Amino acid sequence: MPSPPQPLDAIRAVDGVLTVPVPARLTERTVPELDARLVWDDVVEAIFDFAGCGFISSAGIRCVLAAHHRMRDSGGRVRVTNLAGDVAGVFEVTGLANILHLEHVGAAERPTREISIDGIEPFSAGVCGECFRIGPEKIVKLYRDGVSPAVAEQEKRLARKAFIMGIPTAISFDMVSCRGRVGVEYEMLDAELFSEVIRREPDDVERYAEMLVEVVGKVHAVGDDLGDLPVLRDRIRDNIESVRGDLPDADVDLLQARLAAVPGEECCVHFDLHSSNIMLRRGRPIIIDMGDLSRGSPWFDVAVVFMIYGVPELGLCELATGIPTEHGLRLWEAFKRRYLADRPEGDREYLEQHGHFLAALRLLCAFEIAPTRKQDFIAMIRDVLLPRMKSPSQLG
Repeated sequence: MPSPPQPLDAIRAVDGVLTVPVPARLTERTVPELDARLVWDDVVEAIFDFAGCGFISSAGIRCVLAAHHRMRDSGGRVRVTNLAGDVAGVFEVTGLANILHLEHVGAAERPTREISIDGIEPFSAGVCGECFRIGPEKIVKLYRDGVSPAVAEQEKRLARKAFIMGIPTAISFDMVSCRGRVGVEYEMLDAELFSEVIRREPDDVERYAEMLVEVVGKVHAVGDDLGDLPVLRDRIRDNIESVRGDLPDADVDLLQARLAAVPGEECCVHFDLHSSNIMLRRGRPIIIDMGDLSRGSPWFDVAVVFMIYGVPELGLCELATGIPTEHGLRLWEAFKRRYLADRPEGDREYLEQHGHFLAALRLLCAFEIAPTRKQDFIAMIRDVLLPRMKSPSQLG
């Protein structure tokens, strides 16, 4: 059990050392008061004492991470003391344990847990999985039957990476299982699915498009340490080859040639960025589902937006988001207009000429985590997207 927390007025700086007794719950509600009491003048070391803390949210983690960056940039350091139990586990799963100086740690074991979703309806359901609220502070994404535990493990690892990189995402706590299905448990406070907001008030499409462009931009702007992210172009290239035999060789060669010519410097990409993988907390977007986080061209994220909202023949808008197809088309047109507004004219021309090829990219990777739908995805590429790619009169 945590010790009784000291009051915030016990925060003090002596001889360049700032000592910070952390409150019992370090959350979005308590972080502002804590921040207001931190005085950094002449501080060379900050000690965060967690002896009295029993719960930390992503806002609390970001508070400690911001202190680490401040101290690192000024030549100082942050020490974290007296971590235990679930709080120590959060430092471990978020990756902060790898970059901070930790002392007196008693981390709890975090094995895969069996959970129950009896009586709980999913608030989001897509091709690959469903999301459930299992309490006021946690959600669970469960993959559909047949998905390997390795997929959930990768999502947890990449979510941790995204959090440390500064992408606005939730903390991924644990891997879980439910009747043979694997999943990942996330921290989430008072958040609403972006798709739910759009379905409830569909006419505010310009604001939704602006928010979606903003989220895409935040992911692409992350520039620290992309080296250990998977190379998305390599993954797509392999998947194109895997459908040789399902598609004619000439079509496979066409897809490979288009892939090799995709422009844009490598950046961080999400590769499944749509309104059912974004939640709004007090009006601010939080991205979930990090299983495809990669490095690649920014066009790869535009590809997903077009595939979901801009190609009604695929039927993916209602399937993935629950948003009616006609509203999805309006959202795509508004997104396209805003995304291209400040970009070179060549970007507009590229999207017009290669939009349907870009839409095929996500489908070529989707059957990795939805293997039972592989032939459906191949049929979409063969019957809808490839004819559009080859027909100048039907360019994207």
